Amino acid sequence: MAYTSFSSVQMQQNQSINTQQPVALKQGQVFHGTIKQLFPDNQAEVQLGGHRFMAKLEVPMQAGNAHYFQVTGIEPDLQLKVVSGPINQTGTLTQQINQLLDSMQLPKTSEMQQIAAYFLKENVPMSKEQLTQAEQLVKQLPVGVTMKDALHALQKIIDLKMPMQQDTFQALIQGGMKQGFTQTIDALRQLLQQDTSLSPAIRNQLLQQLQLLAKPFETETGGAILAKIIQSLTDANTASTDKNSLIQMLKESGILPKNANIFNWSTTALQGQSVPPSNSIGHLLHQIQTATAKEAIQLISQLQTAITNNDNLTDSQRAELQQNLVKFNAAQSSQQTLSTLVKELQGQLGRMSQMSITAPSTTQLLQSMQSVNQKDMPDFINQLKASIESQSLLSASQKETLINTLGKLSLTNNTPQSIQILVKELHGQLMQAFSQIAEHQPFKIDEQNITAKQHLMTLMNVVNTATDDMTLRGLTQITSKSAEPFIQQLVSQAEQNVHNAIDSKALESAMKQTLQNLGLSYEAKLLDKTADMQQLAGQLKPQLLSLLQDPTASNATKAVAEQIVARMNGMQYLSGENGPQHQLIMQIPLEFFGRKTDATLQWNGRMKDNGKIDADYARILFYLQLNSLQETVVDMQVQSRVVTVTVYNENHQLKELAEPLKIALKKGLSSHDYQLSGVFMKKFAENQPVKTTLTAKTSKGDNGGVDIRI
Repeated sequence: MAYTSFSSVQMQQNQSINTQQPVALKQGQVFHGTIKQLFPDNQAEVQLGGHRFMAKLEVPMQAGNAHYFQVTGIEPDLQLKVVSGPINQTGTLTQQINQLLDSMQLPKTSEMQQIAAYFLKENVPMSKEQLTQAEQLVKQLPVGVTMKDALHALQKIIDLKMPMQQDTFQALIQGGMKQGFTQTIDALRQLLQQDTSLSPAIRNQLLQQLQLLAKPFETETGGAILAKIIQSLTDANTASTDKNSLIQMLKESGILPKNANIFNWSTTALQGQSVPPSNSIGHLLHQIQTATAKEAIQLISQLQTAITNNDNLTDSQRAELQQNLVKFNAAQSSQQTLSTLVKELQGQLGRMSQMSITAPSTTQLLQSMQSVNQKDMPDFINQLKASIESQSLLSASQKETLINTLGKLSLTNNTPQSIQILVKELHGQLMQAFSQIAEHQPFKIDEQNITAKQHLMTLMNVVNTATDDMTLRGLTQITSKSAEPFIQQLVSQAEQNVHNAIDSKALESAMKQTLQNLGLSYEAKLLDKTADMQQLAGQLKPQLLSLLQDPTASNATKAVAEQIVARMNGMQYLSGENGPQHQLIMQIPLEFFGRKTDATLQWNGRMKDNGKIDADYARILFYLQLNSLQETVVDMQVQSRVVTVTVYNENHQLKELAEPLKIALKKGLSSHDYQLSGVFMKKFAENQPVKTTLTAKTSKGDNGGVDIRI
């Protein structure tokens, strides 16, 4: 790659917009301009780059001459002072730079000349103070940062009217660099492990957060491992020694109690009261009715997330439900207002024919079966049967097996013992069914937004379901460290199953979770009164900000932490708006089963008058470094909801390989009311500027395989 940042396209974008925007000059700034036309009272039309504006000159000048002008006033009119004689347009750039530096009484150092040359070429207004500060900044460039990157960053500082300070400069440098985000995060992880000066609590909390970034599918892997363990424990061919090892793993991870063994583990799972999954809309609505005002703030935030993530709701249904939640002031709520809110939401769900997502799950009903009164048993059996039939995760044969087993129970003549036997049989069948799904379809959810692994956790009677994810991640880590070949093979098979099941929705979920774990929107979320502050505090960015203030942390650890914070800030600085035009630049560190890459995205679009994104028009560029296809840029342009995709890659077989995927792409876009115009494959040589638009770096790949689909 010829460039180490994607600042060049940022500058091009700004220039194309700025020609249509009024120029903003500050007192003291100097710029190179041409007098286009003279008017009475020393008024003149002056051109700066693509801009023309009226200004008052201190002394009469001649039209057509180019000068260096200094802004001496901006109110009530723009006032300019000439700081150089007429510039010979045929003179060399060096001569013009020297003339500028002489007129401003600045030293002609190598750094100063490069800065002045760049600003002159880009028509960037600059003050003497800004040039002096810029010179000091570029004299302290970090290793690996080119002067070109530094100059782009300096121009951005002036464009954004930000202070010419080291932290701002470093943020823009880091935000635009192509050097892998993942490598910097890996470096921090290694330093934290070696930094004995930090308190164990702070170090472990940071390492845990970095683990979430490094293993986005660790929870799904834990679910697949749990499924494999259950299958092995119920398999008569599994050796007793292996079963004992598996039971020990489940006890260490907190899934089974300490008194569990190979003989009573399934009985133990049937004891006690189970709690429904914490992301169930029905469970959250139930909790909200009895919550305090403080608890309601957190629960409503969780409910908003549950509604957003529920695939059974349409976009319009989600928007309608969210609108009801957004206008509700949880901080000033009472039991009556909370109860009214729940009834309103249940009414909305009823009108949407979506009440099933608030009903008890099949596993919850089974767990409560032994406590049902004899007179209520017929209605309960019908409810359980209906729940089984509507359970979208189960196959037709699995449903048939469960309903046949349920039919063994006499509705009029049963005893606690017969019910217990039936529950145990149904429990075993559900355990087998959901373990198969958790192993091979780990990302699939049912009508209540519950996954098979969460149903397994309910069947295993893990009481504190709020920590389901943490428990399953712990199981992954514990089993991965085992030296026993049997368990190593089990973990390897589980990882492969999860890898094979990854689809576009799984990748989307992983990227969203990664962004949330990074805390890129931390400052914005602090202003949101409904945000979960405890969850925010657990994100990486606030933890790094605390680390930078910790006197016990080593300088090396702080230096890398500062780089990561600077990169996050830099992405925000590089993103922004210019009138109706908006730009978003984002780099996401991704790691999938040993593959590390930084997926870099640039979105350019516009906003409607109501403040919402105009989804009819956009340009989105992805830069990816893929293991098999190597360097790849995807350029997606949207015009009136018509989508054109151009993929830049050097692989001459790409067109043939992509052909079968076009139908799926067209269908997927059509489902969101977009029309595919065409998919084009080009080599970088056909359009070199695109290659330098976005950059990223990859590390530790494998020897081949299939790359991620976009």
